[in-house]
Amino acid sequence: MVRKVKGFKSKKQTERLRKVLQGLVDRRRERCTTDVKYPSVFKDHSYASANDGNPPIHVAEQLFSTSTETSWSMGRRIVELGVLAEGLSGCKKCGLPLQLTHASGILTYGLSAIIKIPCYNTRCLHINNVATGKRHNKIWDANTKLATAMVHTGIGGRQVNTFLTALNIPPVSNTLLSARQKESGGAIETVAESTVAVCLSEELDITKNKSDRDELIVSVDGAWQKRGSGRSYDSLSGHCSMIGAETGKIIGYSVRSKFCKTCDEANRKGTKAKMHDCRLNWDGSSKAMEQDMVVEMVQNIKNSGITVGTIIADDDTTTIARLRKKVNPNIKKMSDRNHVKKNIANSLYSLGQKHKKLNQKIIKYFLNCLNYMLCQNQNDPDGVENGLEAVGRHPFGDHTFCDKTWCSHVEDPSKKYASLPFGKPLKDIPLQTALMDLMKGYKTQSSKLSNLGSTQGNESFNKSVASKAPKAHFYSGSSSLNIRVAASVAQKNEGQSYLLKVNKKIGLSPGVHTKRLAILRDIQARKRKAISVTRKEKIRRIQLRNRRIKKNTVKELCEGLSYSSAIDLQDHQDITEIPSAPSPPIEHCHIQETAKLVCFDFETTSLARDSHITQIAAVSGDNHWSCYVTPKIPITNQASDITGITVRNGRVFHQGKPVDSLSISKAMEDFFKFIKGEGDNIYLGGHNIKTFDCHVLINTLKCIGKSNILNTHVQGFLDTRLLFKINNPELKSFSQINLLKTLLNCDYAAHDALQDVTFLQKLMESSKIDYTDAKFSSATFTVPAAFHSFDQSASCKLNLPTLLEFVDNKVLSIGMARELQLRTLIRLHFL
Repeated sequence: MVRKVKGFKSKKQTERLRKVLQGLVDRRRERCTTDVKYPSVFKDHSYASANDGNPPIHVAEQLFSTSTETSWSMGRRIVELGVLAEGLSGCKKCGLPLQLTHASGILTYGLSAIIKIPCYNTRCLHINNVATGKRHNKIWDANTKLATAMVHTGIGGRQVNTFLTALNIPPVSNTLLSARQKESGGAIETVAESTVAVCLSEELDITKNKSDRDELIVSVDGAWQKRGSGRSYDSLSGHCSMIGAETGKIIGYSVRSKFCKTCDEANRKGTKAKMHDCRLNWDGSSKAMEQDMVVEMVQNIKNSGITVGTIIADDDTTTIARLRKKVNPNIKKMSDRNHVKKNIANSLYSLGQKHKKLNQKIIKYFLNCLNYMLCQNQNDPDGVENGLEAVGRHPFGDHTFCDKTWCSHVEDPSKKYASLPFGKPLKDIPLQTALMDLMKGYKTQSSKLSNLGSTQGNESFNKSVASKAPKAHFYSGSSSLNIRVAASVAQKNEGQSYLLKVNKKIGLSPGVHTKRLAILRDIQARKRKAISVTRKEKIRRIQLRNRRIKKNTVKELCEGLSYSSAIDLQDHQDITEIPSAPSPPIEHCHIQETAKLVCFDFETTSLARDSHITQIAAVSGDNHWSCYVTPKIPITNQASDITGITVRNGRVFHQGKPVDSLSISKAMEDFFKFIKGEGDNIYLGGHNIKTFDCHVLINTLKCIGKSNILNTHVQGFLDTRLLFKINNPELKSFSQINLLKTLLNCDYAAHDALQDVTFLQKLMESSKIDYTDAKFSSATFTVPAAFHSFDQSASCKLNLPTLLEFVDNKVLSIGMARELQLRTLIRLHFL
């Protein structure tokens, strides 16, 4: 028997092959439905199950609109409960209720499916097809709404299936999505066109009622679906919108496309393209798209019996010249305010490259002046000319052309400038000359500058289109782009409630949840718009922008050069970072009434803050403690004369008599043991401890490695010198000796640690100062604040010498140098 390429010659042989294949299928099904018991199956998840031999259906085999899956319980499904309940209510043949657990298979149609459920009546055994959703014209509603949602949210088929499979829902084939998008796309474009017609009629009525004229004022602007680099604009598609100045709604739109995927594929194969919805309508350059679309829209409106008298557009195209040539020679042009300010800003930044004093802050000041001037002189060309002259002179102290209604320097020339450096006018003759020449060039355009419009609504629409047709994805090869642009038009004119009209146009239910969220989003959008135009919100936006710019400028200055064109090709790269200013801890504390004050004092080897301790004393009520300490460095003669403490041959003497002494480690241990014995809520008090004793204490604890003990035993500090300065501000001297002599009229043996703390406690008790009062909180300081002050002092000692060169050359004062080093700045950061 001779076999052909496409089959057998004999019908008998063909029938025999069919029966053999059918037998194989029947035996496989019989084997799959047989209950096979496995000895043991390890289930690592609660949803794990044994493999019953049924081969899985791969995703690549489910790229069509329908698929058959034996294991219907696998994964998740989108089900309309009402439809499913109705399908399970009874068998189609005998009427007995059906049970979902009896399901034997499922046919998947995108998001919807048909579940095959046999009747459990042994005399019936009818296989019922139970749908999981509603249909219209044999099309599943869920799939159509999925395509509408895909356009509305601005995602494509890959994103849809990624989302679905992440939820463990079966993916939808690209063929099905494309077909359903065409179905919903027709309704979207119809709704968009109807909203445009309604808005055009509304715009005409408002224009006639407001100004008794029938010529419309419209704003136009276009955009591409591919970002331009500044040198090359080669997008394959573009769109343009026309918005009425009175309603702020779209009264015309157009799309241009230079590419059709189906046509291109046919040309590549050398065949005739199949019937398709081709949207290829442009063969010119991408730059010429906008002008052509504007001409088309204006011509279409003219054909409907309505005249466009004025267009508002940017100054980047030759649109107005083409309109006057092809449509209406008398049509007028208004420039867009934001584009005018942008062009002026670019000119100022170009000047800034030649004149270093023209920094970003001063450029911003000039732009603010220009903005105020243009707003105040609308429809007044002479006022604009005078204002441009004033803007060029005002920052330099020349107020010849200023008006006292807006310039207070006319009546008070000595008044400070609020936004210029140091509050003084600029003094740079070359810069002033360059700015005057720039303003002179704009004076010739005073008629244009006095009549500005806005294309902000068009820019907002372009942003909406970019959200539905992101530039990172390609939708220009089919009708998908036109559908997404139409969806943006409908949303701009109707709000998100346009989805309800689209569903109704297709013949679907609007959807309870769809309607609820659409209404909510529209209310939120109207609320945001109403708030955004208030003065308070505008000031807030300016403040936020200024704060963001200031923060970014400071960070860039601190970080050094980090990003620039071809920076890595340079030999030298300055990557030195200026450290951030240290954040000081909470300085003051509130002493509670239950707290206990322990007075302490040190005698040291010198008057330096890093000197060693020679005597420690502490007193709390009737309890007192003191000891002498053997220092590890020599005692200065000045300190010995004051305290009477000397060291000879390792032995400590006080007033020439030997005394018992401890090592500094043992002395600190006993000192804090005494503090701990006085209770838990302890505050250390002393005279002038904030500037001296606390520094000595922290330095000592760091040297012996016990700095943490201070946080454990002490809640804070009280400086009695600051305390008496608050309580007795009339006194001339606040030394402890003078306070005792003035307030108690007594003398004592000063510069003995035990005597000092004893008489300090007596002074506190006799003065009866309630240091728990909040007014004395500035005399207190926390333990972290004490450590911070010590670290700053150490930093000053280390970093200040690096800045003395600037002090010697009178670049910095010694006070400014100290402030800079406290912020950890050194000489390297200024080079």
